[in-house]
Amino acid sequence: MSSASTENRSLWKEILIATRIIFKANSGHFHALSILFLFPIFFSLVVYPSFHLSLFHPDYDFITQPQLSNFFFSSFEIVVLVAYTLFLVLIFLCSVATITYSAVHASYDRPINFVSSIKSIRNSFFPLLFTFIVSHAVFISIALIFALSFVFIVQILQTLGFTELKYDSNHFLFLLIPALIVLVPILIWLQVNWSLAYVITVVESKWGFETLRKSAYLVKGKRWIILSRVIFFGLVLFGLIGGGSMFLVIVSAAKGHQWRSLGVILQTAQCSVMGYLVMSQFLVGNVVLYMYCKDLNGEKLPLEIRDKFAGEYVSLPLDEEKNHATV
Repeated sequence: MSSASTENRSLWKEILIATRIIFKANSGHFHALSILFLFPIFFSLVVYPSFHLSLFHPDYDFITQPQLSNFFFSSFEIVVLVAYTLFLVLIFLCSVATITYSAVHASYDRPINFVSSIKSIRNSFFPLLFTFIVSHAVFISIALIFALSFVFIVQILQTLGFTELKYDSNHFLFLLIPALIVLVPILIWLQVNWSLAYVITVVESKWGFETLRKSAYLVKGKRWIILSRVIFFGLVLFGLIGGGSMFLVIVSAAKGHQWRSLGVILQTAQCSVMGYLVMSQFLVGNVVLYMYCKDLNGEKLPLEIRDKFAGEYVSLPLDEEKNHATV
C-alpha cells in the first residue's frame, strides 16, 4: 500500500511538472486558445444564472423566497436553456480539439501554430461530438434509471402509509441523500475510466464506444491518481463557477445597480480567468497522462499516428529536464 501510494504521488508530480513545462514553453499559444474558447464558457457560466433570473424571473427574491419550488419553466425559457447548452457543448469541443492537438505537438517538442490548431477542429470535431454524445447518453441513462427507481420507491412508501414523505418535505431530502451517495460515485468512476477518451479521439482518430473502451484499458492501475485529478480540478472549477455565479445572483437580488460596480466586474473577470487557466491546465495534463499511460502500458503510437503528428515517438519534455538535472 505504501509503495503504491508513493508511486501515485510520484506520477502525480511528474504529470504536474510535464504539464507545467509544456504550458510554460507555449504559454502564449495556449492562452490565445483558452481566451478564444474557454474564457467564454466560464464567463457565461458565471454570468448566466443571474441573467436567466433577471430575464425570466425578475420579481423573484432570494432573500425572502429562498425556495425554488415555485419556479415554472415556460417553453421559451426551455428553448433558451437548450440553446445555451448547445453553445457550451460546441465551444467546449472546439477547445478540447485545439488544446489537445497543440499539446500533442508540444509534447513532441515541435513548434505549434495557432492557425493549424484552429484547422484541427475540422478533423476532430465530429468524432469528439459523437464520443460526447455516447458518453453522456450513458451518464443520462444511469441518472434516469436512478431517478425513476427513486420515484418508484417513494410512491411505494406513500402507498404504505408514509404520507409525510412529500417531495417538498425534509423526509424526502433525508431519502434523497443516500440515493445521491450511491449515484454520484458511479458517475465519477465512469468519468475516471473515460478521462482519456477525448485525447484518444483527437490523437488516434477513434470515436464512440471504441474510445471509451480504450480509455478504460489505458487507465488500469492509474485510476486512483486519475480520480484525485478529477476530484481536485472538479472541486476547484465548481468553487470558482459556483462562488462567482452565486455572488452575482445575490447582487442581482438586491434590486440595485451593484452589478455595475468595479468590484463586481473584477470578481466576475477573476473567476472567469482563473476558470479557463485551471481548465486549460487540466486539458494539457490529460495529454501528458495519455502519453504516460501509453508508455507505462508498453505501447507506442501506430505508424499512421506518428505520421499525423510528424515523426517518431519522443519522450516528454520532463525526460529532458531529468537528463539535464542528472548531468
